[in-house]
Amino acid sequence: MSPLEAIARWLDDQDLDTQLEVAAFATFLLFGERAVLTLGTPDQLETLQRWLTEPKLDSRAAAGRALTFRVVFEYFAEGRIAKDGWKQTEELLIKTLKQAERDGRFAAARKAQRKLQLLPARKENWFRVAKSWNGLAATYLTRQALIGAPARCDLRGISSGECPPLVPTAAAKTGMPSA
Repeated sequence: MSPLEAIARWLDDQDLDTQLEVAAFATFLLFGERAVLTLGTPDQLETLQRWLTEPKLDSRAAAGRALTFRVVFEYFAEGRIAKDGWKQTEELLIKTLKQAERDGRFAAARKAQRKLQLLPARKENWFRVAKSWNGLAATYLTRQALIGAPARCDLRGISSGECPPLVPTAAAKTGMPSA
């Protein structure tokens, strides 16, 4: 299974709320869509899933997407794991609740109140999400997995004939030894 396929499967294995949160943040960073702190929409999730599962990507583009998603997700997850990471979400929900109450939008107020009540459970869920992500990253998102190189290629051997360089050099393209 390729790193990109592993990410897509991992995302599918998460609960819907987590998928929507990840989709909201990822589509915001990747495509400049909507507000980050919203739970996310099915359209955002579909956009992200299409991006992760686009058929017939060459291996370099697929590795680039896997690495890009890893950076985006880990940045987002770090905020979800940190003690202060939920402060902005909580402040937004409180603001939404107060505004809905002022405007007499009782359904919106109940929804915001419910989200505030569920915040501790969401925090706990994110520890499980981070643990499963770390397992994925340690297996499918290693340097070797991303470049598709055999495990014998390490940083010391990156320029050997068995382990072509990550960034092709003129010598690598022509097959000529470098000076």
